[in-house]
Amino acid sequence: MSIKKGNQQMNVFTRSNLAMLVLAATATMAVAQEQQPGLYRTASGVDLLPGLLTTVFHDDNITRAANQQDIVSSWVLSVAPSLKASIIDGANVYSMTGAVKAANYFDSSDDNYLDGYVEAEARLSPSSAHNFKLNANSSWLHEDRGTGVSEGRGTVQGDVTKFNTDSLKAEYEYGRPGSTGKLRANARYFDRKYENFRDFTQYRDYKLAEVGAGFVYQTAGAFRLVAETTTADIQYKVVDLSGSRDNQDTYFKLGTEWELTAATTGILKAGYQNKDFDIGLRDDFDGVSWEAIMQWQPLSYSGFDFATGRRAKDVEALNSSADFIKESTVSVGWNHQWSSFIDTKLSYQYQTDDYHRRVGSTAVAREDKIRMLIAEVNYKPLRWLTLTGYANVEDRTSSAGVIEYDRNVFGLTFKMTL
Repeated sequence: MSIKKGNQQMNVFTRSNLAMLVLAATATMAVAQEQQPGLYRTASGVDLLPGLLTTVFHDDNITRAANQQDIVSSWVLSVAPSLKASIIDGANVYSMTGAVKAANYFDSSDDNYLDGYVEAEARLSPSSAHNFKLNANSSWLHEDRGTGVSEGRGTVQGDVTKFNTDSLKAEYEYGRPGSTGKLRANARYFDRKYENFRDFTQYRDYKLAEVGAGFVYQTAGAFRLVAETTTADIQYKVVDLSGSRDNQDTYFKLGTEWELTAATTGILKAGYQNKDFDIGLRDDFDGVSWEAIMQWQPLSYSGFDFATGRRAKDVEALNSSADFIKESTVSVGWNHQWSSFIDTKLSYQYQTDDYHRRVGSTAVAREDKIRMLIAEVNYKPLRWLTLTGYANVEDRTSSAGVIEYDRNVFGLTFKMTL
């Protein structure tokens, strides 16, 4: 279980609640019976799945500094224990997951952090035609220096940026297995609040309320046709110095999902996005957005991935007065299974961020380009142990020079289960 970072939707318990979960689960494990590798079942029928990720890595540009003289590098040790408890009650499944991640930077203690989250989820099927998914999540997280709100100013900030999030999500699907058509509906609430550097981070605290609906049509072949719409109301808690950033974000998408064979699957959705700000001084976005994910496995032991997308998103950095960012991404990857216990993955990601700002009747833009090469080797010598060696090479260029940087990370991860 990895800790999620950045502007993610996570969320409603505290450190003490997580400790109670772990203690309660541990107390009942004395009577547990192993059901499958790494999974234990208590006498009361609770399935427990513990895990531990330990990583040693080197980061040669921790603060994403643009100038060579400002670069800080360090070896880092991170430890992330997790525990998932679940109960299966007929067609219904209930689960709770807790995890923490502590990182120690040997040569840069300002970058040490402790992240964590607790999540509860219920999957309910009162009948074959009705399916519900309910999720609540509470998290305490961080942004590395030079990312998020501190983008471009990581070298002058003496600590990581800490924030908490809370979210509630509900999903509903109507349609029996094998039905030609299915209806979907969803709702989400998200709240983010920064904990330190409040003089400026207060301007990026926000709440989001979102509702959506969709229709899925199963064709006679392997394709499913999908129509979706979502609308989100985004409200910032403190008015930005450049003016209110409150906006309504609406998507309309049409697309298809397919599984031609076990070796060829994909998702392709394209449509219209409207980001409408409450004040007329800001530049609204009206345009095409899309997402596509395709997987091709020509051989049982070797395959390729392709993904691309475009969307308009809110600005997180405090050093930018832009109204929104038009983000375009593309990635390609290759995975290969060399033996029953060794596999490799290689991928390349390219992203452009166009920052749009309205000044009078003129649009002022900034453009960033991010390139990342990722390589990893996974080795599984034992059922309960997986070793992963990896290297990330990142290059960022920008029309705003202070944002440019190069960064290389390499390390070794130990993933352990019981």
